[in-house]
Amino acid sequence: MITIPPKLQMILDGIEGEHCEFKEWKTKDDFDGLTKYACALANEGGGKIVLGVADQRPRRIVGTQIWPQIEVTRKSLNQRIHLTTHWEEFPTSEGRVLVITVPRHAYGLPASWDGRAWMRENDSLVPLSESRRKVIWEEIGRDYSAEPCSGLTISDLNPAALDAFRRAWVNSLRARREESGQRDAERIDGLSHEQLLRDTELLLADGTLVTASLILFGSRQAVRKYMAQAELVYEYRNTPASGPADWRLEFQEGFFAWHDLLWQQVNEPSRNPRQSFQSGLFVRQLPSFAERPVREALLNAVCHRDYLLGNSIFIRHSPTTLTIESPGGLLPQVTVETLLDRQAPRNRRLAEVFQRCGMVERSGQGMNLIFEDAITSAKQLPTPDASPYQFKLTLHGVVQDPAFLAYLERVGQEKMRLYDTAHLLVLDSVRRDVALPEGLKPLADRLVTDGLLERISRGRGARLILSRTFSQAIGESATYTRRKGLDQDECKLLLLKHLQLKGEQGAPLAELAQVLPSKSKRQIQHFLRLLAEEGKANALRLGPGAAWKSMASASSLSADE
Repeated sequence: MITIPPKLQMILDGIEGEHCEFKEWKTKDDFDGLTKYACALANEGGGKIVLGVADQRPRRIVGTQIWPQIEVTRKSLNQRIHLTTHWEEFPTSEGRVLVITVPRHAYGLPASWDGRAWMRENDSLVPLSESRRKVIWEEIGRDYSAEPCSGLTISDLNPAALDAFRRAWVNSLRARREESGQRDAERIDGLSHEQLLRDTELLLADGTLVTASLILFGSRQAVRKYMAQAELVYEYRNTPASGPADWRLEFQEGFFAWHDLLWQQVNEPSRNPRQSFQSGLFVRQLPSFAERPVREALLNAVCHRDYLLGNSIFIRHSPTTLTIESPGGLLPQVTVETLLDRQAPRNRRLAEVFQRCGMVERSGQGMNLIFEDAITSAKQLPTPDASPYQFKLTLHGVVQDPAFLAYLERVGQEKMRLYDTAHLLVLDSVRRDVALPEGLKPLADRLVTDGLLERISRGRGARLILSRTFSQAIGESATYTRRKGLDQDECKLLLLKHLQLKGEQGAPLAELAQVLPSKSKRQIQHFLRLLAEEGKANALRLGPGAAWKSMASASSLSADE
C-alpha cells in the first residue's frame, strides 16, 4: 500500500498550470532548467515545482534522487533568481518527492536569470512577453532611466565606458561555461557600439538614446550638459570633525568609466587600514572595508536613487566608517525594517544592464550581502537611515569581536555557506547578547541542532549562547561557563561544572570569580566550602593563590550532559 503524506496528496490532486509544474526528473540534474521554471512561476504570481512525480494524470510518484543537499541547492537558486524559495522533501514508499515553492516576483521587477526573464506558454518556456513585462513594470510606476534623453547621441557617450561594459558582459557569459553562453560571448564581443546599445534596449528603434545610457556611459561633457546631478562625490576625512575634506573627488561621467577608480580610492592603504587577529598559529589581516560590501552599496545607490532630484550621490569616508548618501527615499513598499526581504529598483533599465554584466547578484540581493559581510567580519551591523528625499547607509569598519572571528574559523566556511542572512543575524544577536526579534526566533532551532548555539533553561527564561565550540576556539572557558547560567540557585553547580572542565589542574579563585561575576570572593569561597563538605571539590592550596579542583572527572560531566 502506497503511503502519501496528506500535504503531498493535496499537491498531487492540484491542476498543473501556471502555478504548478510537475516533473519526473528521477536523475536529471537540470539546474538551469529548474532556474527557468522558477522564473516563469515567479513572473506569473508564484507556485510550486514538484519533482519525482509523473506530469500526466493520474499523478504517479516515481521518486527523484537529485540534489540530496537541498540547503546548498536552495541557496544557489535563491542567489540566481533573487527570491527566497522554500524546499520540502516527502519520503514515500515509491520514492522521494521534492516540492519547491516559488514566491511571486519582486515588486515591479520580473524574475530573470542571466539577463533573461521567462514565462510559460502552454507546455513550453518562452521569453517573457512585452505585455506581461509591462504589467509587472507598472506595479512600481515610472522608470525614468528608460525614458528618452532628448538631444543625446552616440557621440556623447564614452567609448571606453562602453568597452568596459562589453568586457564585463562577455566575461559574465563565459563564466557560465555553457555552449550557448560561449556563442553569445563571441557575438557580443564583435558588436559595434550602436548594436551593443540596441541589444540592451538603451537605443530605441527610432535612434533615440534613453537616460540610462547617459548614466552608464556618458562623457563628462554630456553628463554636465544633460544631467549634472548624475555624479558621485567622494570625500575622505581623517577625523569626524566638520570642515574641508582631506581628499575629495567628483566623478561626473558614466558609471562604467569610474566605478573601478572609486574602489581604488577607498582601498588606498592609508584610508583602508588592515586589522590583525590571531587564527590558530597564524595572524590574519582584515580590511576595515572589504570590496564586496562597498561595491554592493555603490550599486544600490546608482540603481535606486531618484535622478529627478537635483542632489548627487555622496560617499563620506573616514578610517572607521563609510557612509553612502543617495537622493530619493525608499519606495512605498519598502521600509528600513524590510530592506533584507524586499527589493524594488526605482530604475529598472539600469538594473537590467547590471544584470547582463553579472552585477545583478550584487544589485538584486546587495543589502543581504552587505549585512552578511558585516556579521562574518564581527563588525557592527550596517546602519540604514531613510527620509522622504534621501537614503543613507553607513558601513562600520572596526572589528568589534576578534574572538567571534576565531569562532567562525572553527565552524568553517563550507558550513557557513549553508546559512542565509537571517541565520547569520541570529548568530550576531547571540554574540552581542541582545534579544532576538520575533521573526528570527524560529531560526534558532536549526543553529542549536547544528551545534553552533546552545539553549539554556526553559520556558520564558530560556536563553541562547554560543556553543562550547566558541569557548574552545577562543580559550575562554570561564566566560563560557558564566554565560551558561547566572541563577543564584545554580551557583554551586556552575562552579562544579567549571572545575570538572579544568580537570586535574584545577582553577584558581580569581578564575572562578569570572564564572560568577556578580558574587563576591567571600560568597564564592562559601560555595566552595559547601562543595568540599559534600565531597565534590577540594582545595589544592590555600592562601592568596588558592586553587580548587573537582573530585569528579570531566568525563563524568560529559556523561551527565
